[in-house]
Amino acid sequence: MGKPFLTDEAKKALTEAVREVEASTSAELVVAVRARSGSYLHADLIAGIAAGIAALAFLLFSRWEFGLLWFVIDPVVAGLLGGLAASRFPGLRRALTRPAVRRRLAESAARALFVEKRVHGTAGRTGILLYVSVLEREAVVVPDIGLATLAATESWKGTVSAIEEGVRQGEDGVRTAERVRAFAAICGPALPRAADDVDELANEVCG
Repeated sequence: MGKPFLTDEAKKALTEAVREVEASTSAELVVAVRARSGSYLHADLIAGIAAGIAALAFLLFSRWEFGLLWFVIDPVVAGLLGGLAASRFPGLRRALTRPAVRRRLAESAARALFVEKRVHGTAGRTGILLYVSVLEREAVVVPDIGLATLAATESWKGTVSAIEEGVRQGEDGVRTAERVRAFAAICGPALPRAADDVDELANEVCG
């Protein structure tokens, strides 16, 4: 992203957004941010192979002459360096991975975390997970079954779409927090907070 997503300021803003949403509704919101959702070994291999081929092409078509040993050593070294470079630069890994694959990785990780953090374990089955995967520039919102009807409304879909698009465009956590606050207006009328409502899930951002 253009700037770090999860700064101290962003953590504070997201935590406050969660509290604001939960102050008006019985729904429970959890925000989780992960550096990445996959291993991206394939991207490192692609970069390594491309670097190795480029080195071999240079040896073959250069106007200078090289000993046969260089045709063995140089492509291997270039390939290793290319793979290492890819592993150090998230932007390169992202560029070498199809958007559909990045989305699938983020969605799989979000669903797994939904269960791991027991977002599905609230009394009214009204838990919501907002999962942000930084390398992929993907945001995934996973609602529990108690929110199925609400999640089918245009207002819900519009809010989720705005969050997803913002993350894809490189918005940081502070701006994302502003978009998250829209859930208060959506969930509040349908699932108002009761006087004896208990906060069942942590409000702090899961790093």
